[in-house]
Parts: sequence; structure tokens; C-alpha cells
Amino acid sequence: MINSSFLKKILFALSAVFIISCDTDYNTIGSDIINDDVHHGMFKLEAGVVAYDRPTGIVQSNNLNLNTLGAYDNPVFGKTVAHFVTQVQLATVNPTLYAPEIDSVYLYVPYFSSVENTDASTGVSTYDLDSIYGAPETKIKLDVFRNGYFLRDSDPGTSFVSGQKYYSNDKSLIDAAIVGSRLNNFSEAQNDQFPVSDDEIARSAIPDGQTESKVVERKAPGIFLYLDKTEFQNMLFGPSAAGKLVNNNIFKEYFRGLYFRVQQIEGQSVMVVPRFDQGTITIKYRDHNISTATNAVNGHTPDKFAKSMTLNLDGNTINFFENTPNPNFSAAVGTSDPVLGDEKLYLKGGEGSMAFIDIDQATIDALKAENQGGQRVLVNEANLLFYLDEASMAGAVVPNRVFLYDVNNKRPLIDYSLDATTTTVNPKYDKLVHGGLLVSDDDPNDPTDDNEPKNYRYKVRITDHINNLINKDSTNVKLGLVVTEYINLTGNAALKSPFTENSGATAPVTVSTVPVSSVMHPFGTILFGSNPAVPDNKRLKLEIFYTKPN
Repeated sequence: MINSSFLKKILFALSAVFIISCDTDYNTIGSDIINDDVHHGMFKLEAGVVAYDRPTGIVQSNNLNLNTLGAYDNPVFGKTVAHFVTQVQLATVNPTLYAPEIDSVYLYVPYFSSVENTDASTGVSTYDLDSIYGAPETKIKLDVFRNGYFLRDSDPGTSFVSGQKYYSNDKSLIDAAIVGSRLNNFSEAQNDQFPVSDDEIARSAIPDGQTESKVVERKAPGIFLYLDKTEFQNMLFGPSAAGKLVNNNIFKEYFRGLYFRVQQIEGQSVMVVPRFDQGTITIKYRDHNISTATNAVNGHTPDKFAKSMTLNLDGNTINFFENTPNPNFSAAVGTSDPVLGDEKLYLKGGEGSMAFIDIDQATIDALKAENQGGQRVLVNEANLLFYLDEASMAGAVVPNRVFLYDVNNKRPLIDYSLDATTTTVNPKYDKLVHGGLLVSDDDPNDPTDDNEPKNYRYKVRITDHINNLINKDSTNVKLGLVVTEYINLTGNAALKSPFTENSGATAPVTVSTVPVSSVMHPFGTILFGSNPAVPDNKRLKLEIFYTKPN
């Protein structure tokens, strides 16, 4: 996995911050307790909790903050092929044109990366990549087409009041509206054998007045493709383009965007999270500076000069997922035990699966009964511990984080909202106290630790949620657990087929959405559940540390 070293650096940098944040938060809990609220001792309770999984089915996948592209064989969950379509907009509208002739057209979409070092003599930089899953130089067949299907802003079915929803299986809409032939038909390395590489991109050209090409531009690793200049000459400067470059509303209706279609090359597997929001198409062309008519009286044609036009990959987008599920995964999420809980919980991003969690109301009521004479039980800390099934996940990409939320109200828990911890290293690791990050018993300072059991687990702190259930009569809602790509996103994506969850202690609840951060995540994880058949040291736990009144 190309991004492994990058993530190790992030986790190392965050470890001290995480420890300090947790310690500080722990010592300030209960600071608002009334002065004469006397408690004694510290008690630990392993509360009753039941967890089981369900498939999400087809999910809304338009206008995501992050999108995936590639074909990946996951040994646990099966194969996913991810395609992408985006609108395109003019960086500068209504350009002045006389008789433009295109020299070259190229597309560039950067990957997430950071510079490791730069050679002072050659100027060549080496990079560390993030969000690239697969071996370096893994190849895919990549087709880039002009899209002829208009991606609407709003839904005509709601009289254009609601935003338009497109779903992860809507690929056929775009396939039926492809305009012309493949635009990246420049060389085999650009289409049938496109490599996902961590190499710096060096663009060469022949400068004016010279005969040999030289490197004129260096770019960080990404998708770099030369596109068919004849097609763009007709699209942008041909008769059909007349009046279409005046503004972006007209332009988007005319040039409806690009479609990135992927096919897997046998034996190769890679998934990428490109920075499509920073993607551009650059058109290098030559044109007059004044009209030919102005110079006709002088009996000569004006010279043409090198110019450039930029199109941004901006506007509405859709990410499509074609899944071939592993039969074991399909069987697991197709059967659940909402009474005792599942032995294993399968969480998968994209068009995947989630877990439901019910906290035993009897446990909450028992703690309420400890309240005496206006004095309350004080919850010092409460954590849900989800242990990773390391054997089942061997050889698979393991997500770095899970996200717990209130299914009934489609929102994060209060612990999320009250957690203001941030990090400048990577915002994916904000909300450190609330957690959900993958942690283990590894000691980075112990050189022999690699031979010890890892004991990986996701720890989610829900102290305020439990305290509210006990002391503020909050409703014991059904909780949802999903993998997450970006913890700061709290919006929701619609399910194409909502369902009513009638099982479990906190049922019924209508499930019509999932957190959008889960839809953006290309992978999944397997956790040990709450079923009594799970060994005690791996079973899902809700640990509550509390003090009670004298």
C-alpha cells in the first residue's frame, strides 16, 4: 500500500497529542458538579450492549467531498470498480478569440501527496502519497469521455425545491450519453495500461525558436493525460461552440463534463482517491492578438502567439460503484441476531454495510437508581471498545477510523459535538478525544513488540452520551457505526431503498440515510460483536467508569 509510510508518520505525530488531549479531558470531567455533591470511590461497569450489522444497499453518491477511482480486489469484501463523472467549467469566461489553433490539451488531477525531498541539481522531487491503495505502478484501463448527460442541480420531481440525488448504481445514465470517442487515445500508457505512479510529472515541450524539447513544468504525482486536440478544437473553437463560452451556465449546458470509466486489468488491483476538486484541463493554443479584418487593409495576416485556456473540473459530480461482493460478506450481512448480537460486525464503505448498537436500558436504569437525595451518579468516562478481527482482515486494507452516530436523529452524538480537539498534521484525525481511531497495545519504543499480540481495537468515547441517559432523561436511541474517511463531515447521504429497522431494543427506526463520510470510504473492517460466543477478551464492551453518592 503506497500510503502506509505517510500514515505512520501522521499517527506518530498524533500520538502525543492524543494522550495529552485524553488526559486533559478526563481530569476536567465533572468540573461543573455542585460543591457539596460528595462522591466516593471509582467503579467500573461493563454495561449490556447488543450489536448487529445490516447492508445499506445503493447509496447517494453525488457531490461527495472525496471520490474514488480504480478497480480493487478486496480479499474480505470482494471487488469494487469505481468510476467518476464531473462537470467542467471555464476558469475565465468569454475569452477573446480570433482564429485559435490548438497545439496540445492535457488533463491533470493531483493525488494527495507531500514532498519528501528535492534534488538540488536536477530539480526532481520525490513524494510520499496518501490515499493510494495498491502496489506502485499498478495499472488500470482508463477511458476518458465527454459526457452528454446533464447533471442537474435540483430535482424536477420536487418542483426543483430539493437538490438532485444521483446514486452509486446510476452509471447507465452516463454510459448511454457518451459523446464521441475516447479523449485520452494518445498512447497505450494513457489508456489501456495507465499506471498509478508516485513519480513526479515532468511536462516537456519545444520552446519557441528552439528545436529540442525540454522540461517546462513539473507537477506532483497525479493523473496526467494528453487529450485529443482535434476533438477539443471542434468542441471549443468549432462552429458549434459559438456563443457557448460566454458564461459557465451556458458552457455547462453545452460541454456537460468528463466521464472517467475504469476497467480492471487481470491480476492488478488499485484504488485511488484523486483530488478531483483540483483537477484541470489545460489547452495550449495559438491565436492572433487582433482580428484579421483589422489587418486586411494592410495586406497581411497578423502573427499568432502562444496562449492558454484552463477548464476546471468543477460543478456536480457522481461516483459510481460496481461491486462483486465476496459470498461470505453477503451471507454475513444478510443474517443478523438483534437479540444477542452478531459474532462479527461487517462495516463497509461505499455501497456497503453498517452496524446497529443498542445500549441496555436496564443498565441505565440501574445507574439512575444509584442517585440519592438530589446527588447524582457521576460518569467519569464511558467507552465503546470494538475489537478488530485481525485474522479475518489479514491481507486487507484496514480503515483507520469508525464513526458512531444517532440513527434516530441522523446526527453525531453529543461527545462528538463537544470535542474541540484538532490537529494541524491532518484534519482526518480531529476529534481525538471522541476517538473512533484504530489503536493497539504496540509500544513504538519496544523493539521486541512486533512479536507481541497487536490487540487492535477502535475506541469511541461516549461519556456525555451516557451521562445524559442517566442524569438528564435523554432517549436511549439506536446507534449506528460506520467506517469513515473524514471525521469532520457530519452530513448524510440518502439510501435508494430506505428500510425500517424493527429489531433490537430501541426499534423501530426508519433508516433512510447513512453518514456521507462512510460513502466516501473505499474499504471496510470486521469487528467482533456482542454475541456471547465471542471470547470475553474480544467481545464488544461498553465500559463505564463512575462514582456514586455517599
